[in-house]
Amino acid sequence: MAIMVQISELTLRDEDRGTIFTDLNFRLARGEWASIVSPDGAGKTTLFRLICGEIRPDRGQILVDDRNIIRINPDRLRTLRRRIGVVPRRPPLLRRQTLRGGLIFLRRALGASRSDAEMKAHEVLALVELQDLADRSVDELDEPERQRFHLALVLSHDPVLLLLDDPLTALDPPQQRRYLQLLERIHLRRRLSLLLATSDVEAIRDAPATVYCLQDGQLQRIVDKSASPSTADVGETDE
Repeated sequence: MAIMVQISELTLRDEDRGTIFTDLNFRLARGEWASIVSPDGAGKTTLFRLICGEIRPDRGQILVDDRNIIRINPDRLRTLRRRIGVVPRRPPLLRRQTLRGGLIFLRRALGASRSDAEMKAHEVLALVELQDLADRSVDELDEPERQRFHLALVLSHDPVLLLLDDPLTALDPPQQRRYLQLLERIHLRRRLSLLLATSDVEAIRDAPATVYCLQDGQLQRIVDKSASPSTADVGETDE
């Protein structure tokens, strides 16, 4: 099976936090959906930054889309990052812009023509079920709509890998279910590799995702998704 992300023997230490990861191994296949569950502060965001090449580990190897993040040159790293869509935990707001306008602006900034940008804006707003709000200001969105718009911004540059850093934290359970159902449809339609981080294993219990627990600097697969990260039955760590 083709691999999108391969992390091998990853070790990272921080001067203030001490050891964050110790010989961490992880594999995400192309087109696979995986979720990482852990309490806040365990290192989910840091792991995403490593995958994007924003920080370097003390030891280990990270391959993304067949490219070695540790050894890649800066120009190729910038090109690779355009293939990675990241929804941060607290995304910045595009204030005083409409949804359509914000998407067109972003696409144009990436070098697209006006017609291409308009077509892409229409496409991704429909994909995240916000097409009826295209001319509404971003400031007017409620929290679930805002989360879907952030997803649209990321999808507008056609990533092959989607990293979502705890997008469920500001949503109530019904909103979480709707967001995850939307992700499932996008995942199937776009054939994306998808990695979602969350602190709530119960929220993703019914999602079609392989679930891992990040604890004590290691990733282990959760066998029973209905259990909490601290008590869940776990399987073997990916090698």
